[in-house]
Amino acid sequence: MDDVVIRASRPDDMPAVADLRWRWSVDEGGATPAATRDEYRDAMRAFAQQHPDTHRCVVAEHDGRVLGMAWLGLVARPPTPDRPGLRLTADVQTVYVHPDLRGQGVAKRLVTALLDVTDELGVERTSVHSSVEGETLYRRLGFGDARLLLQRPPED
Repeated sequence: MDDVVIRASRPDDMPAVADLRWRWSVDEGGATPAATRDEYRDAMRAFAQQHPDTHRCVVAEHDGRVLGMAWLGLVARPPTPDRPGLRLTADVQTVYVHPDLRGQGVAKRLVTALLDVTDELGVERTSVHSSVEGETLYRRLGFGDARLLLQRPPED
């Protein structure tokens, strides 16, 4: 879709980004919110302000409205003898496209924009915790299984 612009988010996008996440989690997913919508918008705005070095957000804009988002979480890693400078890994997070734009390649463009950032930063490894629906997209973009990437859920 040529009239959809993919760009880095700006501080004034955060209420719209919060509304997309609210729609995804509450309206579509049935989650019970622990805050009002306005409180959640404030929390999203604060998060973006407090984490500019560790989290990047890109948005999909159509007719002046933010209708898609994707976040990239960056983690600094300790230096190694062969890489004594900054080492980074990344995690693709919170990719969502409004139903009005789904099926038009917008999610692919959002994730590709994040991967461009990882390439620019020299990220060593980028991971994603995918939904079943998103798996095909991520595999087409070069993501694959990592046999030794383990995770531990929190204890109850």
